[in-house]
Amino acid sequence: MFTMFYDGRCPLCMKEIEHLRRWNSAGEVRFVDINSDTFREDYPQVDPDAAMAILHGQLPDGQIITGVDVTVEAWERVGKGHWVRWLRWPGIRRFSPALYRLFARHRHRLAGLLTGRQRCSSDDCHRDD
Repeated sequence: MFTMFYDGRCPLCMKEIEHLRRWNSAGEVRFVDINSDTFREDYPQVDPDAAMAILHGQLPDGQIITGVDVTVEAWERVGKGHWVRWLRWPGIRRFSPALYRLFARHRHRLAGLLTGRQRCSSDDCHRDD
């Protein structure tokens, strides 16, 4: 199973997670909030600070992937990869990691502009965790 580590205090991030969860009917993706109390204990192979800076995921073989690759992998596994597969096309792939890092660095400000709030306190972003 693919594991996606996400920032559960980011309203914009949680919108994406809600969509992915809805389409994850086959259970191909496990979603793990890096803000959980047991994150460090449960996933010692993932640096929480690094995961807060850029999206992290773990393939079934244990390999850690980051950024755009996590996004594409998660959407592929829920059967909606065609929506994001273009991020790996040769011409676009050259720029997508840098654009993703820019997005990740400013995701809370963008969330404020797009959702009306920059951060969630505690678990108020979660609906069904």
